[in-house]
Amino acid sequence: MVTSAFALFWIFKSRRLIPSIISIGMVISTILVLFTTKPLQPYGLHAYMVFVALAFIYGVTVKNKKIGSRIIICLMSASIFVYWLWTFYHWHGNTALLPIVTVATGLTAIISRAKLKYELGFLAILTADAVAILLEIWIKAN
Repeated sequence: MVTSAFALFWIFKSRRLIPSIISIGMVISTILVLFTTKPLQPYGLHAYMVFVALAFIYGVTVKNKKIGSRIIICLMSASIFVYWLWTFYHWHGNTALLPIVTVATGLTAIISRAKLKYELGFLAILTADAVAILLEIWIKAN
């Protein structure tokens, strides 16, 4: 929830339409997943997946970003989308790899100083989601 609060703060700071819509959608769907009853939680997860897919589409279609920044947006959103797709439909596979890809891509963005000022809100949500998934996997393993 701290990351959601940061994303909302970043919306008012950056004031870009498409990244703001994606961030608000992710925040609302996260609230649906965390604070509603059991029958409504899958709808929140599906809404979150829709906004993650919109983040991927944004990364593909944005014209004023360098290719490295666009790849970072696409890779982070695609890996989280595929993770939740695999998990929701109970498909078997190495799902621990996908959040690691998200975190590694985020670290690459920090190290390479990618110009992702306006996208920082929803990228922070994706990173926090990946870290939470990795912590859950680690706790279940121990």
